[in-house]
Amino acid sequence: MAHVKKGVSARENNRDEGRYCLKECFESSAIPIYKNIASALNKSFVECFLRCADHFKDVAYVSEFSKHVSERLMKIYECGGDAKVLLDETKKYIDNLEQAARQAFWGVFRYEASLQSRLTVHGSSHHLPLEISLAWDPLFNVPYIPSSSIRGVVRAFYGENDSHVADLFGDVDHMSNIVFFDAYPVRCEGRSLIEADVITPHYVEIAGRMDEARSSPIPLIFPVLAPGTVLHILVALKRPVENDLLSDFVNKVGKALESGLGARTSVGYGRICVKVLNKED
Repeated sequence: MAHVKKGVSARENNRDEGRYCLKECFESSAIPIYKNIASALNKSFVECFLRCADHFKDVAYVSEFSKHVSERLMKIYECGGDAKVLLDETKKYIDNLEQAARQAFWGVFRYEASLQSRLTVHGSSHHLPLEISLAWDPLFNVPYIPSSSIRGVVRAFYGENDSHVADLFGDVDHMSNIVFFDAYPVRCEGRSLIEADVITPHYVEIAGRMDEARSSPIPLIFPVLAPGTVLHILVALKRPVENDLLSDFVNKVGKALESGLGARTSVGYGRICVKVLNKED
């Protein structure tokens, strides 16, 4: 049980007791890497809230829970440990997926993306019960980049005035000629596959406006893909295209990816170095 501190307000004591209760509850769950992380965290989220809810009137429960989760994920997904087993499985999956795609589509291209900075994607999704989430594959038990995010980056890079946009991406008269696949980490060359990052919003919206006099900086800790993570990305073309258009397409996909993936790219997130692993198509 948390100790009551003398000389501080009841509110501060309640806040400390809430944080202590959550820490004790979360650590007792001892979530390991070989469990389904998404399911385990959702279960822990509910159980710890029921146990500690009385103390969280003055503490943001989700923010505190996110802090513990981020620290736990960074520890259990250390490179060279059990995470390597999971990444070996995603590598096998990408290999098999590429072989299957070659039988179904005209051209298949595989890109290797090495993270030069932290990456966050689908932060507002419900994959994990966190203040700021992370796209998470429950089967492979690792973070991933959804195909929709990759398509969005490439489509935006082409812009509206490129003469080949309709042929490649489709419009009201054309079916899209491109297939994007989810991207998965296959190697971990840093300290950990996942890092704990932090942002500190200074203002909250009160009655539709920002009230500077009532500002209260609150650090938000959340998980991100760490620099040094290597992902493999598959892109396929359904129908044949001319050689000039093909070469231009392969190069533009790589440049689009290097322009930044995921959220917050304008402040340096999602910077990657890209190379094409196959050019025989």
